[in-house]
Amino acid sequence: MNIIPSLDKLAQIISRLPGIGGRTAMRLALYLFESDREYLEEFSKALSSLHENIKLCSKCYSLSEDNICPICSSERRDKKKICVVESYPDMLAIEKTEEYDGVYHVLGGLIEPIKGIGISDIRIKELIERLNDNIDEIIIAFSASLEADTTASYIYKTLRNNDYYAFKGKITRITYGISLSSDIENADSRSLARSILDRTDMN
Repeated sequence: MNIIPSLDKLAQIISRLPGIGGRTAMRLALYLFESDREYLEEFSKALSSLHENIKLCSKCYSLSEDNICPICSSERRDKKKICVVESYPDMLAIEKTEEYDGVYHVLGGLIEPIKGIGISDIRIKELIERLNDNIDEIIIAFSASLEADTTASYIYKTLRNNDYYAFKGKITRITYGISLSSDIENADSRSLARSILDRTDMN
């Protein structure tokens, strides 16, 4: 342990970030200590304003600084297509391909009973509430995993056999041009774009 408690505390906080070990955390803490005050004030202000400025889009549940995100509010987007993704980083990865012009629905997770994540913990009910006769296609864009397959299958069955609104449009899923060991967030844009273009019907 370092003999400077305040430096140790900062390193401990930094080490809680994903992929950051103890040594890296200490190096980052020292970097911040050696940085000029102007940078530290800017850094601190950006951190403190995260929850104040960023909220969930009231339509797609993506992150946004407004009640409705720029994608949902854009007149250039095809509102007849909804791409269902697990998380905001997955949405960003699909946007980077520039091959999708519809809107999104961010579930906020996948069904994972082992981790205690059930159907009511993700935004399937909210997806159903968005459906109407103007929606032509639901695209399911998940990474390749057992949890993704389980969630995709549940969504398909729920949309087709729902008492609130039985969806009659297309339900498709992206193909796996991406590696089965990879995920959408880290897939290269070209492979992900091909996966979107080659999406298949879920029947």
